[in-house]
Formats: sequence, C-alpha cells, structure tokens
Amino acid sequence: MQLKSIEIIGFKSFADKTRINFPAGMTGIVGPNGSGKSNIAESIRWVLGEQSAKNLRGSRMPDVIFSGSTDRRSLNMASVTLTLDNTDQFIKTPYSELKISRKLFRNGDSSYYINENQCRLKDITDLFMDTGIGQGSLSIISQGNVENIFNSKPIERRSIIENVAGVYKYKQHKLTAQKEIDQTVDNLNRVDDIIHEIKKRLDPLEEQSSLATDYLDQTKKLQRLKKKQLIITATRLITDTDQLRQTVDQKEQIVDRLSAQIHKREQSRAQLKATISQQRSLIEKTNQKLLDLTQQVQTLKSQHQLSEQAHDYKSADFTRINQHINSNKQQIKDLQLRLNHSADDQQKLAETLTIHQQQFDELIQKERQNNPGALEKKIETLRNHYVDLLQKQTSVKNQINLNEHDNQRLSEQLRSRHQRIDLASDHLTKTKEQIVEKKKEISKTQVDLADINQQLTELTATLSAKQSTTDHSQANWLTALKVAEQAKAKLNSLQSLHDSYRSFYRGVANLLKYRNEISGVIGPVADYLDIEPKFVKAIDIALGSQSQHVIVQDNSAASTAIQLLTRKRLGRVTLLPISVISARTLSNQLVQLASEMTGYIGIAADLVSMPAKMTSIKKFLLGRTIIADQLDNAILISQKIQHRTRVVTLDGQIVNAGGSLTGGANRTENEGVLVQKTELISLQKATQEMAQRLKKRESDLSVAKQALSDIKASLERGKQKKFQVSQTLSSRQADLAKLETSFNNQQREVDTLKLSLSNSLRDTASADDATLESQADSIQHQLDETASQVSQKRDQLNHVKELASQYAVQKQTIQKTLIVTRQKLKQSKEKEVELRGQIDMLKADQQKQRCEIEKLSKQLGNQKATETLKLKIKQLMDTQIKLNQQLTATKQQVATDEQQLDLVDRQLNDQRENLNHATYELTVDRDQYRDHEQQLQTNLVELKTKHQIDRDALEQLKLDLDSSDVERQIKVLQMGIAEIGSVNVSAIQEFKEVSKRYDFLSQQRQDLIDAKNHLTATMSDMDTTINQKFSKAFSEVAETFSTVFVDMFGGGEAKLVLTDPADMLTSGVEIMVKPPGKNYRSLSLLSGGEKALTAITLLFAIIKVRPVPFCILDEAEAALDPFNADRFAKYLKRFGDDTQFIVITHRKETMIYADQLYGITMQESGVSKVVTVNLDNLKTEVS
Repeated sequence: MQLKSIEIIGFKSFADKTRINFPAGMTGIVGPNGSGKSNIAESIRWVLGEQSAKNLRGSRMPDVIFSGSTDRRSLNMASVTLTLDNTDQFIKTPYSELKISRKLFRNGDSSYYINENQCRLKDITDLFMDTGIGQGSLSIISQGNVENIFNSKPIERRSIIENVAGVYKYKQHKLTAQKEIDQTVDNLNRVDDIIHEIKKRLDPLEEQSSLATDYLDQTKKLQRLKKKQLIITATRLITDTDQLRQTVDQKEQIVDRLSAQIHKREQSRAQLKATISQQRSLIEKTNQKLLDLTQQVQTLKSQHQLSEQAHDYKSADFTRINQHINSNKQQIKDLQLRLNHSADDQQKLAETLTIHQQQFDELIQKERQNNPGALEKKIETLRNHYVDLLQKQTSVKNQINLNEHDNQRLSEQLRSRHQRIDLASDHLTKTKEQIVEKKKEISKTQVDLADINQQLTELTATLSAKQSTTDHSQANWLTALKVAEQAKAKLNSLQSLHDSYRSFYRGVANLLKYRNEISGVIGPVADYLDIEPKFVKAIDIALGSQSQHVIVQDNSAASTAIQLLTRKRLGRVTLLPISVISARTLSNQLVQLASEMTGYIGIAADLVSMPAKMTSIKKFLLGRTIIADQLDNAILISQKIQHRTRVVTLDGQIVNAGGSLTGGANRTENEGVLVQKTELISLQKATQEMAQRLKKRESDLSVAKQALSDIKASLERGKQKKFQVSQTLSSRQADLAKLETSFNNQQREVDTLKLSLSNSLRDTASADDATLESQADSIQHQLDETASQVSQKRDQLNHVKELASQYAVQKQTIQKTLIVTRQKLKQSKEKEVELRGQIDMLKADQQKQRCEIEKLSKQLGNQKATETLKLKIKQLMDTQIKLNQQLTATKQQVATDEQQLDLVDRQLNDQRENLNHATYELTVDRDQYRDHEQQLQTNLVELKTKHQIDRDALEQLKLDLDSSDVERQIKVLQMGIAEIGSVNVSAIQEFKEVSKRYDFLSQQRQDLIDAKNHLTATMSDMDTTINQKFSKAFSEVAETFSTVFVDMFGGGEAKLVLTDPADMLTSGVEIMVKPPGKNYRSLSLLSGGEKALTAITLLFAIIKVRPVPFCILDEAEAALDPFNADRFAKYLKRFGDDTQFIVITHRKETMIYADQLYGITMQESGVSKVVTVNLDNLKTEVS
C-alpha cells in the first residue's frame, strides 16, 4: 500500500484547494515556523478519524476550519481527502484504490466518505483496524509522540506493543463482550424482578378466575329467565296499549272543539284591543302637543319680561360710561405733567454722578502708586535673615566648645572599638559555616517535599476530575430520580382517575361501574379511539362530551342500562348501539372542494382508528367534521363549502356549520378524557424508560463513588506524609532563620563598629578650631549690615502709611456721595416707568368704554322685537284651548271600549279553563300511552336483537308461564350473583396470559444465564489470544530494539522490561538503556537528546518488526544534534523500500536524503501555499 496524494480544502491555513502527490520513498516537507507545514500531518490525522480537538492544537473541532485573514473571509467548511494505492490488497477490500474523505461545517455537521460513499466513523475505524494506520497507530509520529514515549508511565507504553501485536480488535471485541455481559446481567436482574412480581400475581389470579367462571355460569341462567320475563311483560303491554290508544283519541276530539271556540273569541278581543290602542295613542299625542304649547308660551313670556328689564339696565349704563370717560381724560392730563417734571430731575442727577465718579477714580490711582505692602515684605525678609545668622553664630560657638572635649574622648574609644571588631568577626565566620550546613539540609528536604507535592498535584487533579464526574453523575441521578418520581406520581394520579372513572360524567362513571351486571355494555368512545398525538387536541374538541358516550351492543343493552340508571337514580348517559347507529358522511363533492384548500388535513373520522365493528360509530361521530391546520385556513375552507359542516383546527378552534366561530383559551385548560388517555399512555412509556435509565445511573454512581473513595484515601496518606516533611522543613527553616538573624545582627554589629571607627577618625581629623573662629567673625559682620537695612526700610514705611490714611478718608466720603446719587437716579427712573404705565392703562380703558357706548346705542334703538313677542303669545294660547276640547272627547270613547273588553276577557277565561282541564286529562292519558308504548318497543327490540322474536311471533306464541315464579327464580339467581360479589371477569383470560408469560420469562431467564456463561468463556479465550500475541510482539520488539539501539548510538546496550511478567494483560513496559561509556539507567535519568534518540530508536524498532505502508514524521528529530539527525535520516533511507516516509522537518541533514521535497510558504498573510523545492540546489548548499 502507498499514500498517493492528499487534497485539502479550508483546513486550518490551507484556504484554497491544495493537492500534494506523494511518490514512493521519502518525501520532505519544509518551511519556516508558522507557515502551516504541520497542518498537513494534522489533516491526515483528522481525516483518519481524530476526535480530539486538543490533539489538533484547537479548543473545539470547528477551529480546524479556515478562520480568515486580513484579506480573506473565514470559510464555513473544511474538507480533506486521502488517496491510497491498495493494489497489493494490504487492506482486504475489493478496491485497488481507496479514497478516505472527511468534511466538517462550522455549524458542527460532519460527514465521512469511503470512495465518495458516505459512511460512519466506525466504518473507517474498522477499515484500518490492526493495519498500523489510523487512530492510535504509529503511522503519524510527531515530536509530541516522541516526548510521550519517555514521559509516559510504563502502563501507558504498553499500548505501543499492543499496536504491534495487533490486539486492538480483540480488545474492542472484549469491551463489546463486557458491555453485553453487563447488559445481560441487567436484563437478568430485570427479568428476575418481573418473574418475582408475576409469581406474586399468579395465585390471586387463579382464585379470581375460578370466581369469574362461576359468575358467568349463573349470569347465563339469569339471562334465560329474563327472556321469559320479557315475553310475559310484552304480551301484557300490547293489551294495555290498545285500550289507552282509544281513550286518547276520544279526548283529542273534545280538546279540538274547545280550541276552535276560543280561537274565534280571541279574534274579536284582538280587534277591540286594537281600537283602544289607537285611541290611547291619539290621547298621548294630544297631551304631548299641549305640553309643548305650554312650554312655548312660558318661554315667550320670560323673554318678553327679560327684554323690558334689559332696556332699563342699558340706559343706566350709557350715562355711567360717559361720566367715566370724562374722568379718565383729566387723570391722563395730570399724569403727563408729572412725567415731564421727572425727566428734568433725572438729567440733573446724571450730571452730578459723572463729576463724583471722576474724583473717585483719581483717588484710586494715587492709592495704587503709594503701596506700603511691598516695603513690609522686604522688612520681614531682612528680619528672617537676621534670625538665621544668629542661629549659625550660636551653633559655631557651641561646636568650638564641644571639639575640645571630644578630642580626648575619641582617642580612648578608638582602642576599644578595634578590639570589639576583631571579636565580632570571629563569631560571624562560625555562624556563616552553620548557615551553609543548614541550607544543605533544607535543600534535601525541599526536594523530598517537591516530589510529594508533584504526587499530590497528580492525585488532586485525578480527584478533581473524579469528583466532577461523580458530582455530575450524582446530579444526573438525583435529577432523573426526581423526574421519575414526579412522573410516577402523575401516572398514579392519572391511572387512579382513569380506573375510578372520575374524569367521566356522573352517569357514565356509574354505568361503567355496573357494566359487568349488564350484558352488551362495551365502554366509552374514548377507550376505543386510537389517535396520533398531533390530532388529539382537535379530535377531543370535535367530540366534546361525545367522547363519553357509551358504546353498547344493541338497543336491548341500551334499554337495560337506562332502566338501571333510572331505577337507582345514577345519572344520565348517551348510549350508542352498534346494531342501530348508521354512519354520517360528507358528499364526495363537498370533500373535493375542501381538500383543494390550503390547510386542509382530512376528515376527522379518517384520522382516527377504532375496531372494525365500530366503524359506523366512528363515522357517525366524526364523519361530518373537517380538520384544518389553523383558524384562518379553517375559515376559508368553511366559506368554500358554504358553511355546511363544521371545521376544527389542530389547536381546538371551531368554525361551526352556519358560520359561527367557537374558540379561545382559558388560563387553565380542562383536559378531556382523550387528552388524559393520551397523556396516560405517554407517561406509562416514559416511566418505564426512566426506570431503566435510573437503574443504570445508580450503578455508574456507585462505581464512581468507590473510585473517588480510593483516590481520597491515597490523597489523605500523601497529605499526612507532606505534613510530616513540611514540619521537618519548617523546623529546619526556623533554625536557618535564627542563624541568619544572628548572622545579620553580628554583621550589622561589625559594620556599625567599623562605621563608628571611621566617623571617629574623620571627626578627629576635621576638628579645626581656627576655621570655626573665622566663621564666627564673618557671621557677626553680616548681622550688623542686616540691622542697618531694617532701620532704613522702617522709616520709609511710616511715611507711606500716613499718605494711605489720608487717601482712604477722601475715598470714603466720595463713595457715600456716589451711592446716594445713584439711588436717587434709580428712584426717578422707576417713577417715570410707573407714570407711563398708568397713562397707558387709562387710555386703554377709555377706548374700551367708547366701544361699550356704541354697542349700547344700537341695542336701545331696537324696540320692534318686544311687540312681536306679545302677538305670538296670544296665538299659542288660542291653539291650546282647541286641543283641550279634542282630548276630553277621545278619553270618553276609550272608557266605553274598555268596559266592552273586560266582558270579552271574562268569557274567554271561562272557556280556557275548560280547555286546560280537558288538555290535562289528555296529557295524562297520552303520557301513560307513550310509557306503555316505549316499554313495549324496548321489550320488542330486546326480544328481536337478543332472541330473534318479533311482534307477530309474540302474538302467535302462547306460553303458559307464571310471572311470579319467574320473578322468584330471577331473585334467587341475583342473590347468588350478589353473594359472589365483585368479580374480575377479565381474570380468566388474564390468568391464562400471565401463566403463559411466566413460562416464557422463565425460559428467557435461562437463555440469559446461558448467554452470560458463553460471553464469559469468549472473553477468557480472547484474554488467552491477547496474552500470546502481546508476548510474541514484545519479544520481537525487545530484540529489535536492542539491535537498533547499537546502530543509532554507535554502541551501548538497551532492553525492554515488563513491570509484571506474571500478568501479560496489565503489565507495563519499562525502557532500560546503557549509552556508550555509561551504566544502565532508566529513561527518566537520560539527557534530553539521549531521551529523544532512544524514543526514536524504539519507533524504528517497531516499524522494523511490523512495517507500516506509510509513516508521517512531524519534526520528530527536532531535539537531535546534527550528527544524530544525520544518522536518523540515513536510517529512514534504509526503511525506504518497505515504508513510504513523509517527513516534516527543519533540519538540512534530513532534507538532503529526501526523494521529493515540498516547501510550505505564506505568500499571502494567513494562507499556506505548496511549492516544489529544487533538490539539486539544496544538496549543493548542504555539501
């Protein structure tokens, strides 16, 4: 087999369609860091089924899709196709060429293909199983694989040998077998539980079956006696019915004669009443006219009186307004004179204000020129300088006195400090030696503690993962348990509701409780309907209360049921006899019209199922109901068929026949029996599934808790050990801290002594009394000059302050004058504004009064309207007198007609009383006749349906039977049935079925036990095969590894060792090596380069033992030095005949041996491109 090519589209940095052909031998892929060359190896790993995004350097799988660059948008799909040459039938398939493809879309959709035929991931995994290619194999080796070999634990290295041994499929089969065993055990437990439950039911069912058989025998005898009773009763009813029919006919003639007389008198009464009604209507109209005339007269009189009063008022207003206008003219003249005087005063005040302001500005300018503040600041500065000089002078004199005493004292201290420095240096040296020793002890303890911490970190991580898994499992279990309990409680509630018929109407529920006592009662409609869940709501609404109609076999059963309900007053119910009910359907033309409309679903009867014998009932109830998807479409369908039948929507809205609509929803919907039945069936299935899932989760939780407990125990032991080592470390660190503190104190003491000695020497050398005397003289000279300057400045300050005082008095006087003048000017302006406002108001008022005078003049000149009112009032009063005379005459006529009507009513009441009495007698007789007729028909129907006896046969039948003897026998049998009590008739069949199921489950139990034993034996055989294959592969790899190691290292020794040779199924693999010139050591003690070369050696040994068709090496030699990298490349060349190598590398030592070289570059930012490299130039450059 050979890898022919790879085609990449949208995978990571390969945005464009890229195809790479791989010739036989060794192909190199090179490129700078970040160019995307490792993406080629990852694309091969991905197309072969890699499921971990982390192994592909991503956080989630859609990260492998090209995510865009600065110049390109991201893609929505990644696709990789691998083409393999299978002409040698390395993989046993009928194809000489295999194309393996994988596609992934950004929305998460993924698909796999073999030769362009879509398949499952499992198909690809099975195809490459134990071929050395695919997930977990060594066909793709990266630097990470190399590191995993020397970083992994011995048990993890075992998988490398298992790959060579080809036991992967056996392990998979073993896992499958183990799952099957677990599933078998679970099934066996469930079967045992079911058998236990069934066994508890068998004995009670057997007893119930016996009682039910006895009950059925007595019931049959009772039915035969009831037949005889029916014949006797029917014969008697025929005679009684004929006699009652004659009586009813006679009384009907009497009622007809009385009714005709009453009808004639009622017509006369109606004519008289119509005349009275017309006269009363005329009286009402006349009264209304009189009322309207009275109101008009009253209104006109009021208008006339108001008109005369208004004329007097307006004359007085005219005189008053003229006087007011003259007064306003005089006021305006006075205010104008005052306004002129105010303007003159304002001009004088403004001139005075200007003069005083000029004087004030001149004083301000003089004050600014005469500033005493600057002189005060200069004096203050000189005073401060004088005080500083005095302090310096005092300090210098004191130092002169101290120097004389210190020189003597310092000479004595110098000798003492030299001795103390020597003694402290000796102590310091000894403490330093103790600190070095203590640090060595601490370093060793810290190494031990670090090892313990590493172990604790690993245990903590494992514990965290297990705890998370356990918590998740427990949370899932608790959630599932809660949901299961809630569902079970709801199921029990619904089951109880269904069994007790509490959701049915009272009559229906009571009848169903007595159904075993009445032959032919089948059950409610709802129990026999089979409906798809999406149609339940619509059918429930369409049926309404009809879902609670009870189906019976025939009219006889219906009659018996009604008699029972009536006799015991158990309620009312609607019964549907199968033998009588006929189907109701829509015409084909109507169905055709409806089916052409949008939203039409079908005829309701066609959307449900019932037993075949109930087809007529199904079509009777639902044959004329159309089901639509939603209300708008239902309305259109109803319009199309001209509202001839009702249309019901899936959400329960109704368009009734005739066009009316019924719909809406309540806050809490009352579920119908159909909805409850559907929910009950759904809950029964759900609770069964929940119980199974709950049991599995309990098992998983138990295992997880045990594993968690083991990890916690290990972690606790590690913590105790860490505590002990930490205590030792803390003790040693405390000792070190004390030594370091002592050392620092001693060091500070030595430094302090040395510094003190140095300062003493310096002070002694710098104590020059002559210098200090010179400083004191200089300071005294500066003091004298400063005192002279202060005296001069004080004289200048006194003169400036006298001038400032004079300016301040003058400024205050002028400022007061300015304030008074400004206030007067302001008051004058305000007064002017006030006068102008008064003048404007008076002028406006004067104009208003003139308009009012013009209006009054017009109104006083209009006197004709008053005369017209007087004339109109007289005419209305004359009309009122005429109407009163007409009203009196009409009322007299009405009184006469009403007396005649009273007489007619009394005569009519007498005749009606006679008719009522006759009608009552007729009704009583007719009801009695109907009762007899109904009883007779019921009996005849029952005789016809149950015993095939019609009325003619009954009249010819002559039975010499004693009805009292029959009734006595019936009572005896009924008492016997009552003594048996409530029986479960279905227990007969149920006992047979449960017995049969018990036998079946017992056989199933034995089959499960046999299957478990067979699977256990199969797993044992697989363990033996795995042992043999692993042992053989390990020996071959170990021998080859020793040989290849010598070639790769140029000497030395190496071997593979099993950690537990006695248990080949679980033993780990340890690598022991002896590089040239060194002793045997484990892999963890080698240098980085030695580890990498050893791991590569093991990989070469494995490939040599079990060659793979092709191998992708992704920078596997990155950690090797140039010499070993060259040796690595040469070794690849040696395998070139058996294995095709694709090497991704940075090393020139490897590139030079490649038969074909491809370069990966990013000419465009973020997008990888493939280029072919000239091998001749490269080899020349390397050489």
